[in-house]
Amino acid sequence: MDAPTSQLRRSARAAGTKSPHFPLKGASKSSEAAAAPKGAAAKSKQPSKSKRKAKSASKGSNKKPKAKAKASGPVKRTSSFEPVWWGNVLTSDAAKRHPHAAAVSPAKSFEASYPPVHTLILGTHPSIASLDRNQMFGHDLNAYWYIAGDALGFRRSKAVSPKTGKPYVYFHEHLRHGEDEILEYPQQIERLVSKGFAMWDIVAECEREGSLDQDIKEDAPNPIRDLCEGRLEGIESEHLAVQRIAIANGTTGSKAFVKHFKEWFLDGKLCAASDDMSQRAFKSVMNQAKKVNRSSMSDEPAIEVVCLPGVSPAAAKFTYLEKRSAWDEGCYGPGLADYDEWKKSRQNGKSACKTPETKKRKATKKSASKSVTPSPSKSPSVRILSSDLAKLAPENKWVDLEVPATELRPSSTLTNGQCFNWMVVESELASDSASSGGGSPQKQSAWGTHDAKEWVGPLRNRVISIRETPATTQFRVLHGSSAGAKEDLQQYFRLETPLAPLYKEWSNADARLSKIAQAIPGVRILRQDPVECMFSFICSSNNNIPRITKMLSAFRERYGSFMLELPIHQGEEGEGSLRLYSFPTLDSLGDATEEELREMGLGYRAKYIIDTRNLLVESGGGEFLLGLRSQRDSQQVQEELIKFSGIGRKVADCVALFSLDQDDAIPVDVHVQHIASRDYDPTVLGEAKSITPTIYKRVGDLFRDRFASKPGWAHSLLFVAELPSFRGVLPADVVREMDEWKELEQRKKKESKQNAKSK
Repeated sequence: MDAPTSQLRRSARAAGTKSPHFPLKGASKSSEAAAAPKGAAAKSKQPSKSKRKAKSASKGSNKKPKAKAKASGPVKRTSSFEPVWWGNVLTSDAAKRHPHAAAVSPAKSFEASYPPVHTLILGTHPSIASLDRNQMFGHDLNAYWYIAGDALGFRRSKAVSPKTGKPYVYFHEHLRHGEDEILEYPQQIERLVSKGFAMWDIVAECEREGSLDQDIKEDAPNPIRDLCEGRLEGIESEHLAVQRIAIANGTTGSKAFVKHFKEWFLDGKLCAASDDMSQRAFKSVMNQAKKVNRSSMSDEPAIEVVCLPGVSPAAAKFTYLEKRSAWDEGCYGPGLADYDEWKKSRQNGKSACKTPETKKRKATKKSASKSVTPSPSKSPSVRILSSDLAKLAPENKWVDLEVPATELRPSSTLTNGQCFNWMVVESELASDSASSGGGSPQKQSAWGTHDAKEWVGPLRNRVISIRETPATTQFRVLHGSSAGAKEDLQQYFRLETPLAPLYKEWSNADARLSKIAQAIPGVRILRQDPVECMFSFICSSNNNIPRITKMLSAFRERYGSFMLELPIHQGEEGEGSLRLYSFPTLDSLGDATEEELREMGLGYRAKYIIDTRNLLVESGGGEFLLGLRSQRDSQQVQEELIKFSGIGRKVADCVALFSLDQDDAIPVDVHVQHIASRDYDPTVLGEAKSITPTIYKRVGDLFRDRFASKPGWAHSLLFVAELPSFRGVLPADVVREMDEWKELEQRKKKESKQNAKSK
């Protein structure tokens, strides 16, 4: 590709540097020229095409040969494009303009009108189609620009095949914007970079037959670290505040990134994002980084690296909706939140965009303050005492639900991740013990309170206190009408379903579950309000229970109706109060805006809430969701739910199981996959590094095939047994099996890595 001269022009390798294709600040032309023969030497080391074919054939005749691009003579060495950011796209200086930018840039102030780069999106290396078209992610069936358009308010194309005239079914029905919002490629880039996103490729030069990342040979990296740290010529450090690096091609792209930038991780300047896919992709290098224990690791801020589902047509194991959801959560959602914060700071006359350093200082300062939202942390700063609650609505007495302990235990049902509206109430004795230095009042964790005995929370239009006794479960209404409360709670706990026969049936089908069932009785699936459940689990994505609880508390306070003020104790701050609100209705959310939700701390999930609200209203509101309760095919319910923004298969199955009576739904995450691998089928994950749609279904089927009646309930009982809070009540042999399997898995992984290195 012949590109115009640019301040970010390609050059030969600079002597003594790691920047083979883009000059660093201060690099001399003489040093660049002196290094030129090294490139030629690298080319001379290439194995012949025939040798590569012979090596491939020797691996076994059973494998289908990979499709190769037709080539005559030696494989050509290709180069990546220049980095794309607003400084070389939206500049009026033609000499500095990126080759892919529009011929005439928008008339806008160069530096003052755009945010520092907060998100760097990395492909691996341009495909044949991209090089031919002179476009990044240029293949017609590449999902990248469709996903970007859905997030940033445009449409890539009609999504119709130019050959057949038929729609690309992979995208067409799912795109958020109409044909009147189609932008040409240069304008798509302008929209992207104007929000603070930048793009580049991991590999600067390589040899490759075809377009698959796995076929890349003799590769040299782009100076990505130099770019992020302000050492690349043409990008000043004040134009950078990189918070995250998004790897666009899944685990293959992540391997290429680690291959060339391992030291960056070991220096403590990079960290894996918290989602499951990123944790798996970067687990090895993060473990190495912990062992290195370099002095900078504890003090220096780290850029988050996100491994996202591949956007190329070859990455077919994820659907478009799954890819878009992951990209919204890991890239565009948090990136747009950074952009909004930058805009707000400019309006207030403050500094533009947070750097990693200022972000870390802010987080440290925030953690020092006490939260007024009760959360199930190990040392809760907010305590609710039963003696204080007794003074509220004293005319309402405790009412017996008349359900034996074998049929319901709130201690294993209310705080196991099904819902987020219940708070633990402490006895006076426990509180006195804590205040006198005797430790925390209850043994609590983010995933359960097996020894708690009382809870309080808003439930529809009431505030209710639940109490567990050795023989039964009781309740008391603190706010709202007592009439019909017992019947409503019976529906909520689904007490029309006898649990003892199910425990017996499951125990006959699984000897290990039989031991767990004796230790943890009364685990039930709730029947929540579907609208509340849906919005709650949208907030749960890539999150933890204390943060989910805090988000939902702010959500209720802004759009719900005030119900009751609870007396609370806040440690050194003394007594205070906590205002409880009902969950918002679709009507009360009618005027909510994405900006308001972001200000409340919902971040990128704000867009999901607004989009889901709009689609839900169009679909018939809560009645549409209630109608799904009569659907007997849980797979069909899942397909209906994943049409909503921010809802993937796991969230869909959570909503289906916990609010829509879909008892065959199995929400699968890494913990559930571990149960399936350990107890039922050690091959369920295969060679995959993450939970693909195929593996997701296979794991669910393992539970459905084993437990004929209500497999989702059985799955939840097994899940509760994995929670740290319940470890102490399990039989010793069950705990030992858990520990031995975990050690075995760690040993296998270690041996596998050693074998790979030895080869």
